[in-house]
Amino acid sequence: MIARIIGWITGGALDRIGGHLKDAYIARQRAESDEQKLEADLRIRQLETQQNVLIAEQGNWVTRWIRPAIAFPFVAYLWKVVLWDKVFALGATDPLSTELAEIMMVMIGAYFLTRPFEKFIRGRKP
Repeated sequence: MIARIIGWITGGALDRIGGHLKDAYIARQRAESDEQKLEADLRIRQLETQQNVLIAEQGNWVTRWIRPAIAFPFVAYLWKVVLWDKVFALGATDPLSTELAEIMMVMIGAYFLTRPFEKFIRGRKP
């Protein structure tokens, strides 16, 4: 459950909208009547609007700070473990609990998996 929430916070909503958009485009191609085409076009416009809102929110500093704020403790932990414990051999850091380790892996994975899509989407917008 925590992984899903973090996935949503870090871009899962954008991925879901992309999947729904794909389905709506397929439904539009398969539509047999004008009414079905109109419904598919309406669904596509709604999803594109939701997608644009999510992307626009990332341009606002109020909404843009959330991901880095959530990721900061894990980044600090990793830097401390790698530099202080391993490179300089000046200490030993307790390992993360299983739950926190899972959250950290989700955060890292979500960032590196969703960031290229966000850049691609922003790059093709006028």
